[in-house]
Amino acid sequence: MFHRPKNALYKRVTRRRFLELGGIGATMLGTGSLAIGLNSTIMSTRVQAASSDDAKWKQFAGSKLTFLSENTPPSFAIRDNIKAFYDLTGIEVEVLTDDLPVVQQKAGIDLRSGKSDYILNYVQDKPIGAPFADFYADLTPMFGDDALPQDPDGYGDGAWVENFLNACGRFYSKDKVIALPYDAAIPVTFYRQDLFEQHSKSFEAEYGYRMEFTKDTTWKNVLDYATFFKKLKEGGADVPYGYAQHQGSFAWTTQLDIQRLLFSHGRWTDFDIDDKLGSKEPGKTKWGDEQSVLMLEKFKALADVSHPDNLANGTLELNTVYQSGNIAMQVQYHEFAASVEDEKTSRAAGGKTAYAVCPKGEASWIKNGGESVNGTNCGIGGIGINKNASEQVQRAAYLFAIWSTSRQLQFDVLKGLGGTPTRQSVLDMPEVKEAQKRPSKMPNALTFEAAYGVGIQDPNFVLGPKIPEANEYHSLIASETQRMLSGEMSPEETAKSLQTQIDELNGA
Repeated sequence: MFHRPKNALYKRVTRRRFLELGGIGATMLGTGSLAIGLNSTIMSTRVQAASSDDAKWKQFAGSKLTFLSENTPPSFAIRDNIKAFYDLTGIEVEVLTDDLPVVQQKAGIDLRSGKSDYILNYVQDKPIGAPFADFYADLTPMFGDDALPQDPDGYGDGAWVENFLNACGRFYSKDKVIALPYDAAIPVTFYRQDLFEQHSKSFEAEYGYRMEFTKDTTWKNVLDYATFFKKLKEGGADVPYGYAQHQGSFAWTTQLDIQRLLFSHGRWTDFDIDDKLGSKEPGKTKWGDEQSVLMLEKFKALADVSHPDNLANGTLELNTVYQSGNIAMQVQYHEFAASVEDEKTSRAAGGKTAYAVCPKGEASWIKNGGESVNGTNCGIGGIGINKNASEQVQRAAYLFAIWSTSRQLQFDVLKGLGGTPTRQSVLDMPEVKEAQKRPSKMPNALTFEAAYGVGIQDPNFVLGPKIPEANEYHSLIASETQRMLSGEMSPEETAKSLQTQIDELNGA
């Protein structure tokens, strides 16, 4: 989701060109052929339930569709292997990729204008799904349609990694599924095992316990580790700083960083709503309560002992700081393991990095009486279909949606560019299980136990808030907390400011 392979080539559509093309109306091209938007055409041949699977796959041969996606490994892999889909279906698909904020803007303009220039969309759970859920087609009627081909693994909750279908497919209701899980970014702890082993005795002499990561390692421990490394660094030792956060200009990952800390302590959430389905009317926020103020104090304490460029580094830059050997720990998305394990570019490769579940809540920091958990959130990207498109276009797009989320394709992406599977059947494959141990031909798999086996499972998993104003919410969280880290406001003032602004945002 956040990692872009450095050798990736992808096609962009400029905003100006998009607006020029966006007003083009449907134009007849000939018998059975219709232009339906930006570079798209639909053709169809009638099939029945008794038709062969080959006929069902090829019933829209001659059509052309557009897929607008974030620049993620699965999308690059699909672009590079799109001939396989064409050979199967006779449908051409143009894959257009860009950074997530740009994709969000283009998709939003298209969806809300009533057009369907982009038939297929990358539906990232909160940034795209939460504000635009009502503009995507419900896929459930097509799941059981015997005139369409179907994936043998199915589409129910059990076909996917736990919580993934809820994350990107269901919004505000259990009745509809608007996207199929396509890729995932799950945070885990990346840490320099070699440095931990080297300095553990010195740390233990000062703090009275071992420097290590287990499922019971708490955020207080992380604060201690970061403080220890900073003290060594500033004392002249040849060591990196201990830690850095997700800051920079990408507001969503800053919000996710803060959310993990908050949820770990008493399973604190922003609103009293169903966290997995979300709500269009979330009501008053819990920002400003005792727990939120304390967590902001701890977030600032961690920032104060982090890398000096902490405020400047977004998610991509943070991983670069880690790979270059300038920090000893990061809570980072599991898709980055492939780059961290690349010995040609990473000083943290070669078995130096170990992976653990996100830190657990510190019991003495819990004020709301809740449970201490390994708070883990996510970014689950799905593939959805523009509801503005005609029924026939939606059915043609459905073929691409099920093909692009199939077990074999996800396995191929994992082996190639370093994908992040969403189908449980991929994780169950013997080759994938073997790759979870070193030496691994699929380095992302080294994170799978921490990410899929523990982090994304209940009670550790937190998704929301899924609210229509999600992007505005992310921006508020990031801007106000970064003001706090810069010394402009106290943690209490920050929590109260967020309470006021978020309630105003949601009309509560």
